[in-house]
Parts: sequence; C-alpha cells; structure tokens
Amino acid sequence: MRKRFIALILVFAFFISAPVAFAASNPHVTIVNPVSGSTVYSDNLLVSVKLTAPTSICVSVTQEFKIAGDENIYIKLEDYQNTEPGEIASVAVGDAESFTSANSLSFYTKKVENVTPGVYKITVDTVSTDGKVLFTNSNPVEIKPKEENPPEPPGVESQPSGPAQFLKNLLKIIFKE
Repeated sequence: MRKRFIALILVFAFFISAPVAFAASNPHVTIVNPVSGSTVYSDNLLVSVKLTAPTSICVSVTQEFKIAGDENIYIKLEDYQNTEPGEIASVAVGDAESFTSANSLSFYTKKVENVTPGVYKITVDTVSTDGKVLFTNSNPVEIKPKEENPPEPPGVESQPSGPAQFLKNLLKIIFKE
C-alpha cells in the first residue's frame, strides 16, 4: 500500500512538472539577432542563434497577423504583445531549417529576404534525436520599411545597423557569460 501511494505521488508530480519543463526555454540557446522586441528597418531579416552546448535545433520564422473576421490584419509589435494567442494567426516565412552542433560553442545564421512590414516571430526549437521538441525559445520583432527609419538627432552618435549591430550584439552575449 505504501509503495503504491509513493508511486501515485511520483506520477502526479511528473504530470504537474512536465508542462513546465517543456514550456521553458533552453539556457544553452540564445537568439542573438534580432533582439527580442526590437524594430528592424529593412526588407530582410538576419537571424543568428548562439549554442553553448552540443544541441540540435530547428529554426523557423513566421509572420504574425491579427485575425479579424475573414481577413488577416498586419499588426504592430505593441498590438502583438497585447493580443490573446487565439487572435493571432502565424504564416511561415520560408521553410524551417534544422541545425546540429557537436561543439560547446556554435552559431547558426540565416538570412530571410524580401520580408514585408509587420511582426515576425523567430522560433528556435531544441529537438531530441527522435525529433521531439524539448525547449522553445522565441523572439518577436517588428519589420518596418527603411524609409521609416527615424533620423538621428544632431549631436547624437548613430547606432550601428545591419552587420555592425549583429556583431555588437554577438560580442555582448559572448563576453557576458
């Protein structure tokens, strides 16, 4: 009787803790670029992921829309963050790509071209050898046309953009740990 009770408690604890473990992000996977919640003024998107342990990942990019009746409406980042999950529709941008690293430090980079203005979600799934998703890391980012990039006020140093910003973010993350 006592063994059954202990087994029942362990099974119950497993079911309660399992959703939390699978909903967590992988501490060995960091989306370096674009920074979560940032705005990119371009017609392409450079996605870069840092892996600090031997890992297999699947990277996908989706454009997020707000569902309104029979149409999908482009949304802004602040609208996306205040929207219920059931109100959002995701459309894949290109194919998801898999990458496996056998090293303790690796980088995965992907350039997504010809993107239209709107909110995009970069999702990095850590997958097991049998293809099951173990962890999910994701970042929303807003894409705006280059022409909308606000000019820097006089006397203020301009922020690096494109590859320079990518390298700056990468160096910050590498030397942070």
